[in-house]
Amino acid sequence: MTKVILKFRRAHGRYNRGEVAGFAPTLAARLTRGEDPVATVFDRAAEAQLAAAADPVGLEAKAADLATREAALAEREAALAAAEAKARTGAPPKQGKAADKAADKDAATA
Repeated sequence: MTKVILKFRRAHGRYNRGEVAGFAPTLAARLTRGEDPVATVFDRAAEAQLAAAADPVGLEAKAADLATREAALAEREAALAAAEAKARTGAPPKQGKAADKAADKDAATA
């Protein structure tokens, strides 16, 4: 007995949307009939055409954007590691008034 290969359009039992499974012809007929069938007959050629129609230019642009983001993240991680290493040395913070506060005080008294 041959099986009919179906691709599910929505969740049904233990199958999720997009999954492919083989069924006996009688059960396959029940799953594919009606106005809004649970599954459709799987067409390997149509699936291959859909996969080939994927936008390769868009994928290349996304890959370039991802590479840029990864480089920026690596720079931030290096800066963070340097700051953590400096903090571990135990050097006390610089004492005294901040330079920007002294300028504000001079401007207020003038």
